[in-house]
Amino acid sequence: MSPQKSKRVTRQRQLVYECVIDSKDHPSANEVFTELQTSGIGLATVYRQLSNMVDEGILKSFEHSGQIRYDPLVTPHAHFVCTVCDKIWDVDLPESILLTTPNVSNVDIEGLELTWKGICESCK
Repeated sequence: MSPQKSKRVTRQRQLVYECVIDSKDHPSANEVFTELQTSGIGLATVYRQLSNMVDEGILKSFEHSGQIRYDPLVTPHAHFVCTVCDKIWDVDLPESILLTTPNVSNVDIEGLELTWKGICESCK
């Protein structure tokens, strides 16, 4: 973990971070909590650690199916979501999208979120 701000790395912080990194499926806070339940970490601690890591730029968060999901890939990318099994994949953004900005005046663009939806190979 390489935080942009100097933050003490506690056992709980390291466990939460490793759980998100190892999951490969953009877990929710509840899923992280369930995975770490045997470690004795409380749900409030999981939420706090995830929130801190998002604030520090170590993780990204996005809304999916009414839940906040956590993503260890912080570079610009898109997602593909299977509409059958609800699995989420990271997808490289086409360079043309990164170079394009909408023609909207008087706004500051802070980011781009793009999700393709369809049916994955396993669900066809």
